[in-house]
Amino acid sequence: MKAEQSTQDLSFNNQERFSENGTLGDETVDSNAGQKGLDLSPVVRMVQRNAFLIAGVTTISAALVASSMLNGPRTFKGNFQVLVEPITSQARLSDPAAISRPLAQQGDGVDYPTLLQVLQSPELLAKIATEIQRRYPDVSANSLATAVSTKNLEIRRHEVESQRFGSQSSEPTKLIQVSYKGTDPQKVEFILQELAKGYLRYSLEDRKTRIGGGVQFIEDQLPSLQLRVNDLEAELQALKQRYRITDPTTEGAELSKQAQEVQSQQLETQRNLVEQQALYQRLQAQLGATPEVALAAASLSENTSYQSLVAELKKVEAELAAKSARYNDASPVIQAIKERQRKLEQLLATEARKNLGLSGSGASIDPRVLSFQNALRVDLIKQLVAASNTAQQLQVRRQAIAQSQVFLNQKLQEFPVVVRQYTGLSQRLELARTTLNQFLTQRETLRIEAAQKEVPWEIVSAPTIERDGANNPIPSANVEPKFLIVALGACLVLGLAVALLKEKYQNRFFSPEDMEGALKLPLLGRIPFHKGLGQGTGSLSAPRSSAFSKAFSSLYTNIRFLGSKPSARSLIISSAESGDGKTTTALNLALEAASMGQRVLLVDANLRSPQIHALLSLPNSAGLNEVLTGKTEIEQVTQRAPADSNLSVLTSGQSLMDSGRLLASKEMQNLMQKLRDRFDLVIYDTPALSEFPDANFLADQSNGFIFVAGVSKTKRSRLTQVLAEMNKFRLPILGLVPNHPGKSTANAYSQSNQYGQSYGEKPTLLENLKILKPSESAAERSGDTSR
Repeated sequence: MKAEQSTQDLSFNNQERFSENGTLGDETVDSNAGQKGLDLSPVVRMVQRNAFLIAGVTTISAALVASSMLNGPRTFKGNFQVLVEPITSQARLSDPAAISRPLAQQGDGVDYPTLLQVLQSPELLAKIATEIQRRYPDVSANSLATAVSTKNLEIRRHEVESQRFGSQSSEPTKLIQVSYKGTDPQKVEFILQELAKGYLRYSLEDRKTRIGGGVQFIEDQLPSLQLRVNDLEAELQALKQRYRITDPTTEGAELSKQAQEVQSQQLETQRNLVEQQALYQRLQAQLGATPEVALAAASLSENTSYQSLVAELKKVEAELAAKSARYNDASPVIQAIKERQRKLEQLLATEARKNLGLSGSGASIDPRVLSFQNALRVDLIKQLVAASNTAQQLQVRRQAIAQSQVFLNQKLQEFPVVVRQYTGLSQRLELARTTLNQFLTQRETLRIEAAQKEVPWEIVSAPTIERDGANNPIPSANVEPKFLIVALGACLVLGLAVALLKEKYQNRFFSPEDMEGALKLPLLGRIPFHKGLGQGTGSLSAPRSSAFSKAFSSLYTNIRFLGSKPSARSLIISSAESGDGKTTTALNLALEAASMGQRVLLVDANLRSPQIHALLSLPNSAGLNEVLTGKTEIEQVTQRAPADSNLSVLTSGQSLMDSGRLLASKEMQNLMQKLRDRFDLVIYDTPALSEFPDANFLADQSNGFIFVAGVSKTKRSRLTQVLAEMNKFRLPILGLVPNHPGKSTANAYSQSNQYGQSYGEKPTLLENLKILKPSESAAERSGDTSR
């Protein structure tokens, strides 16, 4: 027996669905609540449930609408069409705008949305209403505006149907269509005629107004434009005179070219100067004299008088040298020769000063000047003097070029500013001149257009109403197809609204699918209606359909395979309201688990209004109440159910109105832990949570709640409120069990499925209550109970 029980230990397949304390994981809720997209299935189910109501309300409202439409007054409708712009090339060429402005673009220049608003404006309708009131005083601008708002007067752009790429489409035209309807055909036709006249007058007056306003605007702008042109011309002229420029572009290029040429001359002069200075230094080193000394020496060398005196002096010196060998210095001969030598030297000095242009006898003469210069040295002297003169000339030229370069650089730095000013003034002047010329041209153009008397618009379809062959007015249909479709749609919406209000007022869930979609909880099973339940203890032996039995088999299987770890050892069966079937569900779920070989304990935790003992015909003199108050032990009050040897029952004991205190006590927590260790599965039947919160005190020591809700019975708001409070306190909810979902569910369970076939040969759950063998001894029962 223990081996069988261990193999059938209640476990779960999906680890994510159970957290460590046995609660349903967030993934379970997210798998249902996280579905994306618009779910219309609740609306479809609502329509199916209220099909007759929706159809009735829709039919009645549609009949009322049709009756009001058919019995309404007859209306007559007429229209006319206005061409607001040319459509052919000849017409465009003959248009006044084209004649006066041949270069203007001939495109779709009419702003039709704005034009339509103007044609419906109160100001324009008031002018037309004044003409209509001469014959129909009841017509006013307000009545025409009301006709526009009620669609009795329609002003729109005419469209024609066309087919492109196999599909129909509407193409706008250049026609404005005006339609009017009323109960008097003559009045309708007269109003249309006055509207046509008024719109033609508006087109002509509008053109004159626009042209007159344009001319006046141009006249107002011309003086300021002319003054601006004059000011800009004066500024430009002053700029040219200040900087002496005529064309900045040409002069800028020329100035840049001059700067480049000056720079080239500077480089060339510098190169030549370096060459002449090098030649000068080399010649000076060869001659050993400055240019002035060398030039003076060359001059004396070429003076014949000077050279003759030099020759005479040399003879005297020679004679003196010869006589000195024979005579001493005191000899008169030597003294006479020296006297001649001194005189010759004086003559040479005098001649040298004369030749060199020196005045006075005190001026000293460089000895190098008096040396004789041969032809080669004279040539070198010429080159030295030429190199010196050339170097001085190049230095002067370099200075002049440097001054020119400074001047040009200054001009180049100033020129961009001048060019920018010149260009800005030129552009502004050109723009001002262009604007002035355009205004003058436009003024003449507008004057030409103002001289035109032809009406710009044209009536292409005269105002008329529909007439038959006898020229009698034909009334138009009171209902247009589009309005009829809208009315039928409104009637259908009204039917849906009534059905929605009906279900809102009923405040019930009408199908398990509605519960699942609204509450976002998994459906663990569906309990069909079983005739005979709820009739007291005699209902336990009532025969049941296989659909009812298989419903609990499916419920138990779904709970068993809800997750993998840890095993569900403790379940709380509760509901939002009394009478939802939680006690019956708890009892039958316990019977199903026991039939699978599980050691099951069914605890009646509804101490206020216990029912388990009555359904199983068990005594209730002592039970959970007495155990918690310490009056008895659990083994003494645990009873064996007559239906299955694996099912034990702990009744509530004596009724207690203040049961919440006991269920929240430490003794209850210890008892629940002890029961989890002793039994494979413990199921607690608790009071309805909307009435008493007793079940909440059991949550900590259980794997979670299984909620039973009555389809078409449990109030939607109350169930939603209870679940919201449980979520607020993070109480674990394993899933939802709809009770009595309808015949469709019962039929579904009557079919073979993956769970029903494995239990197809078993008797129904309540029938198990009758197969307990009478030969079983009391000792055996007591032994099983003590396990």
